[in-house]
Amino acid sequence: MNNNLFLRNGSKIAIIGGGPAGSFFAHFASRYAAEMGIDISIKIFDRKSFCQRGPRGCNMCAGVISENLFNKLEEEEINIAQFCIQRRIEGYCFQTQDDSVFLHHPIPGHVPKIVTVFRGNGPIQSPHEGNISFDDFLLNHVKKQDVEVIFEVVKDIKLPSRKGNPINVIFGERDSKKEFEADLVVGAFGVNTGMMEKFSQMDFGYKPPKTVRTCQCEIMLSHEHIEKMFGNNVFVFALGKKELKFASITPKADYVTVNLVGRRDLTRKNLIDFLSHQAVRKLMPKDWEIPKSFCMCISKIPITYAKHPYTDRIVVLGDASISRTYKSGIESAFNMAKLSAYTTFKYGVSERAFMNGYFKPAKKVLARDNFYGIMMLKINDYISSQRQIANTHIKVIRSDKDKKTSDQINEILWNMLTGNITYKEIFYKAMNPHLVSKMLPIDTIAWARQKRDDINAWRRARSKMV
Repeated sequence: MNNNLFLRNGSKIAIIGGGPAGSFFAHFASRYAAEMGIDISIKIFDRKSFCQRGPRGCNMCAGVISENLFNKLEEEEINIAQFCIQRRIEGYCFQTQDDSVFLHHPIPGHVPKIVTVFRGNGPIQSPHEGNISFDDFLLNHVKKQDVEVIFEVVKDIKLPSRKGNPINVIFGERDSKKEFEADLVVGAFGVNTGMMEKFSQMDFGYKPPKTVRTCQCEIMLSHEHIEKMFGNNVFVFALGKKELKFASITPKADYVTVNLVGRRDLTRKNLIDFLSHQAVRKLMPKDWEIPKSFCMCISKIPITYAKHPYTDRIVVLGDASISRTYKSGIESAFNMAKLSAYTTFKYGVSERAFMNGYFKPAKKVLARDNFYGIMMLKINDYISSQRQIANTHIKVIRSDKDKKTSDQINEILWNMLTGNITYKEIFYKAMNPHLVSKMLPIDTIAWARQKRDDINAWRRARSKMV
């Protein structure tokens, strides 16, 4: 194990993947190199052009930039271009099978800095002019830092025969075979590419995270209808569908993005079933029919973290490494890119440096927090699946009789949906003695009503079978 690997003048960095993780790493690497007075070369390799519309240019994401990330980008002087911003989000609407409630920022009067974007250049049928891609905006940002972007596929990565020597990156289209000798290779390729398999076959211990297939689509609606029915609110649904963990509709300019996450892999059938639900159809225009074809994708998201995503001169970050469970993927990419880039210039590019400076701290922060996240998500899943309990919580939030309890539940739901604070903080807010003492008897009565309804439904079903 080589503990003395550092980047120096003339060192070369190859970043595989031009999404946010790759761009953020390039940004921080350029910044830290300049601060240390080191002249380095950075190349980003990505076959995909985010200037294209539809799936060919899209990175398959709902495209919500959280307030935390928005503020962090501003601190780094990465000011999102106005042409990228599709809508500024002011609130969230929590929709059950029977009722709904609008959630507001926990701080009265605070206007949240949450925006929606398209990761690629919009849906395939989109009539807009120019390029509105957020990912392409980030690439153009790092180009100004003298980062070179190469729109060609990486075919192979050759580890050196002598451990610690530079790594050979082989790339090119079709039959062409070009080589780039890198002092550091950054895997920023995400979980929807074949690069995870390539890295796992390199025998340095990398094992990809487990994933689940989600379903997402873009539906074109008139600007007027979106303003009337959605406004500047993301709609989140708890419809009692056991196969769904999370369902949302995010407004853009002339489109809404439907995003479904399941307990298992989802299919187009799950999407059609969701769009057919009466609570969803009420938000659509009168006599609206599900389009026969629309811009959609079945994409993977990580539900665990990778094992050993580093070795000498190699580090993997983003979704293919470690991120926050079900939330804030772009913000996780920002945080991990900053941590791994800092490690690169502060402690070096050896296996030990990445283990101690990047992955152990990341695992300590995210993996432990994800433990609380799993508990909170299970609690949320149960409440959402129980019609009477979900409706009762909405009534409590809307009630003016107990403002303290109403505000506490609003704050918990707001932070669960936005990812504004850690899961651990949300968990302890949910376990607040005042809130538990207030909600326990109310939830017990709602639970009893739910069991009564379940028994009656079972009896009706049984009588039909006889």
